[in-house]
Amino acid sequence: MMLNAEEVEKEHQELNLKISEILWDFADKHSADNRPNGHQAFFIMQSVLSEYQSNIEYQNGKMAPFTGRQLDHICYQIGDWYLMMRPLLEGQHNLGFMKEKLKTMIWGDE
Repeated sequence: MMLNAEEVEKEHQELNLKISEILWDFADKHSADNRPNGHQAFFIMQSVLSEYQSNIEYQNGKMAPFTGRQLDHICYQIGDWYLMMRPLLEGQHNLGFMKEKLKTMIWGDE
């Protein structure tokens, strides 16, 4: 059964709310009273979510698309790399053009 865009958004928000409640309950339980190792709760949460993402990608047969935040981070890193490499390769390669091609490969033709 295919859901329309409105139904997808509703299901997305419902699942997001349930997961948020579980994660924040976990964080509250394991970081109560500002324990010295309270930050470990967040590492555990990240680890579990990463495992689930990998499992979902395996079951689905394809990788999840990058989020906007991930794409921004990747493009920022490419820009930093470009600024470091430009003096080393100036005049030898069309580095700026290749940087933009790489960004297009990651981001798409939007």
